[in-house]
Amino acid sequence: MNEIETPRLVLEPLVIAHAAAMFEVLREPLLYKYLDYPPPASVDHVRDSYARLEARASPDGSQGWLNWVVSPRGEEPIGFVQTTIFRDERAWIAYLLGSKSWGHGYAAEAVRAMLEHVAADYGSDCFQATVEARNVRSVRLLERVGFRLAPSKESAGHALSPSERLFVRRVDAEHHEL
Repeated sequence: MNEIETPRLVLEPLVIAHAAAMFEVLREPLLYKYLDYPPPASVDHVRDSYARLEARASPDGSQGWLNWVVSPRGEEPIGFVQTTIFRDERAWIAYLLGSKSWGHGYAAEAVRAMLEHVAADYGSDCFQATVEARNVRSVRLLERVGFRLAPSKESAGHALSPSERLFVRRVDAEHHEL
């Protein structure tokens, strides 16, 4: 797993040593308005989670777990981006940046860089993400980086809540959006 650099950001592979700094970002209640889990209870909770994620794969080996901590160059972390890669080269993505970083284009820059890296280095050609329909900020982000709302026929195969939407981004063999 490699570090990814953009003009303004550094995406470092997530390690346990990031736990304390990331706890400060992740403990903000506003970030969980559209998520189905609460902020982490402690730095130790974050450390335990990161210890599992550092394996870079699910315990049964069926999924690749790629997680990066996002930081503006020379600054403290502002959030994370992640992807879970399945054997069929399909990849689910997620992202979470602290509210102080919203509105600067950091999330789109980080997600775009992660998508390009995963397509080029891991061969993923189909990216998926779920989002709450009311989370307009996240829906707009996905659309900015090339995702489209999945047709209802495709969404039907997923266990989505009534308020969740599935977004998909496909790329061809040369990593161009389809």
